[in-house]
Amino acid sequence: MGSLGVLFGQKARYIAGAIALLLAMILPTLVSADQITSRSVELSSSSAQATPVTYQVKFTSVGAAGAFVIDFCDESPLIGSTCTPPTGFSASAANSSTVGFTDVSALDANTLVVTGTIGASTAITVDLDDITNPDDAGTIYARILTYANDTTADAYTSTTPGTYVDDGGVAIPITDTASVSGAVLEALQFCVSGATITANCASADATAPVLRLGEDVGGVVALQPGTISEGDIFTQISTNAASGAVVTLKSNNECGGLKRVGETVCDIAPAATAVTGTSSTFGMKIFSDTDPGGVTPSGTFQIAGGSIYDGTDFLFNFDDGDTTGVTSTYGDPILNTNSLPAYNKNMRLNFGASANVNTPAGNYATDLSLIATGTF
Repeated sequence: MGSLGVLFGQKARYIAGAIALLLAMILPTLVSADQITSRSVELSSSSAQATPVTYQVKFTSVGAAGAFVIDFCDESPLIGSTCTPPTGFSASAANSSTVGFTDVSALDANTLVVTGTIGASTAITVDLDDITNPDDAGTIYARILTYANDTTADAYTSTTPGTYVDDGGVAIPITDTASVSGAVLEALQFCVSGATITANCASADATAPVLRLGEDVGGVVALQPGTISEGDIFTQISTNAASGAVVTLKSNNECGGLKRVGETVCDIAPAATAVTGTSSTFGMKIFSDTDPGGVTPSGTFQIAGGSIYDGTDFLFNFDDGDTTGVTSTYGDPILNTNSLPAYNKNMRLNFGASANVNTPAGNYATDLSLIATGTF
């Protein structure tokens, strides 16, 4: 019996030694990487199924690196968890002309490796072109991980990311007819409607954000010389982004204003100066709107600093060079949350147009995108 006890005690020590050795080998892999800061992904178009789209990736590194991986997922931004490609999304043809980061390779349809020098504590901005947005509106997520070099980055998989330097997650809202929503982990919910919006965008789909500007002329709505015709579009934003969110306005009319079907010029031009009843121009005012009941709204939703807009004159920020204003790549910043989170905050966009006696007859229109981008 005594010898059996000795044998058992020896075996127990061997097991304990094996466990200690195993823990010594495992524990170093459990050390967390640093988290990149000031991270965001801005889209040139947030519309579902849009292509080609430019995704502008921004982050500030912690440690030095030689490449980064960006993985687009349907479920969450959590590093190391299962990642399903958003339906219809494709980055297979992605490329970049950003100096120092032109080496872009696709590991699969939703995962990219971007090679370039990343200094410690350095702000990085890379434009990724020729990406196809998902089929459906909603929130998708991007996981960003930096690596020592492209060799270690090329070994990345969503559930086995390998040895990386820094990491972080971003929520990206995809819109359907300018309506964007998302409220999990890194959250950004933004919606647009033809009527005042109730809490948490609940009523946003009830009234489409479609305006018919004009006056009733014998049962027909049409612009009349001497009159400014106007109508409202309503917006609401909620986000927990640490550095807040910005909303940009983008016009699909290259001339910026209202264009007749089949024409290339805007006979109702974007208003560089205030719209009047005798002008043939199109513009916008921005007003605070009543925040929804049933919740306790917080934060700020306001006209962006440096914007030309106010609640006095109908104006429209158009630039012939297409480098700033409503026809530029990412649109014109018109609203922001003052670089802080916001919850259930409403703003109203008041559009106005006029015609004069020389304005050609016809149907006029423009398609506008409202793009919300959070910096997490």
